[in-house]
Amino acid sequence: MYDHILVPLDGSKLAEGAIPYAEALATGCGAKDITLIQVVERTKGYKRVIDPSRQEGKELATEAVSKKEREARKYLGQTVKKLEDRGFRVKEKVLIGDAAQAIVFYAEHNPCDIIIMASHGRSGVGRWALGSVADKVFRASLAPILMVRVRRVRGV
Repeated sequence: MYDHILVPLDGSKLAEGAIPYAEALATGCGAKDITLIQVVERTKGYKRVIDPSRQEGKELATEAVSKKEREARKYLGQTVKKLEDRGFRVKEKVLIGDAAQAIVFYAEHNPCDIIIMASHGRSGVGRWALGSVADKVFRASLAPILMVRVRRVRGV
């Protein structure tokens, strides 16, 4: 029923509360793939990218990259390793831009069967003042969503 599960993370322990649900659903449904994504804002910085289609000596191009992207890749890599050690086939992707828009766009263009994400549980004025990525994804996504309300972790 569910072959591809998408789990958006933001680097917080609270968001990681969705991972056990993804594991359980993947195990129960025999899902083939779990994809972890994290969205960061674009900032200044560059990395070298090899473009093999160019002539030798002219194959280097530059692509913007930020410290936040590097941190997100490192974080996702560690999280992927934990899941792979438990026997899951996991992919990772760092996205750039507005969190809710990027998650919805990724889900539409990389078809997934379900999005599993944690909600911080804000309501009323808190949701209005701070916004809610989970709420925006819930309203805009065409994919089914399992919204997990995780109890607040001390210090978070």
